[in-house]
Amino acid sequence: MTTAADLDPATLTRAQLQGWACVLCGAHLTVDRPLGAVTIDHGTTRTAYEVWACDPACGAHPAPPEETLWARFLDHALGCSDCRDGQRCPAGNGCTARQHSDDGGPIGIVPDTDPGPLPR
Repeated sequence: MTTAADLDPATLTRAQLQGWACVLCGAHLTVDRPLGAVTIDHGTTRTAYEVWACDPACGAHPAPPEETLWARFLDHALGCSDCRDGQRCPAGNGCTARQHSDDGGPIGIVPDTDPGPLPR
């Protein structure tokens, strides 16, 4: 595993030294892990920079986030003519009611029966 001691500070860009880009691959950081610090001499001034790398390792992608109830509703609503037209849809209404009750917000229109999983 690469550490900050393995890096050549002269090859690092400003974005890498400021923690905006991975010091190993140069990609913009969204999820990162610390690698340590590199020290760069600027004349009589010595500056230490904390450097960061992609997490998980460069080139590996994290698992997609778990689908939320709201995302399922939006997927449903895009394919449902009633939802797109602003009409009442048992599946859509049930989903919004469950969403509001799960997040502590107001409870919306609850159908007489639970519509079960939303159609895709």
